[in-house]
Amino acid sequence: MMVRTNLRGVLYGIAAGALLLPGCILIRTTEHRITINDDGSGEAVLRLIDLRSDETVDSLVQRDFRIMLSSYEREGAENFQREGRTITSKKLYTRGDTLYAEIAYTFGNLMAIEGLHVTEEDLYVVVPEGREVVRTNGRVTSWLGEAHRIVWSRETRRILFQIREKTLPPSTSLARLYRETE
Repeated sequence: MMVRTNLRGVLYGIAAGALLLPGCILIRTTEHRITINDDGSGEAVLRLIDLRSDETVDSLVQRDFRIMLSSYEREGAENFQREGRTITSKKLYTRGDTLYAEIAYTFGNLMAIEGLHVTEEDLYVVVPEGREVVRTNGRVTSWLGEAHRIVWSRETRRILFQIREKTLPPSTSLARLYRETE
């Protein structure tokens, strides 16, 4: 199932409140790079790769794009702040026919990273059924049903993982519309 939320569910773990997007924005791939300080604070970069609309009619795709841009500019920082994170930079850019969003942020403690599970021994993220791990510096283990976990030891100071949807429903890339605004 393709993710269709305001990104809180999109990220299935880390930094889920990065943006408020309308319910019909799809994200093919998410990449997370997190650096953890000894005191549990740190910084991270979240990269959303291949932003798309689930609409196929041009006027509706344009509407989704306008709503996404508006949300990206306004509500994203407020959501992050409520969750204990502070956005330090963000940018949208294209490569070919793909639209990317990149958000850098800081956090005061590990509990501020939405979806990161913290135990005495491990840190882990659950990758639900329908998504696959593209790359990681953690250890991938089976979880419930078709889901997986990416696990790091509690002493890990750099976390990297990239996950993507296994299949995409009919959708339209937003890269063309973004290029038109540049």
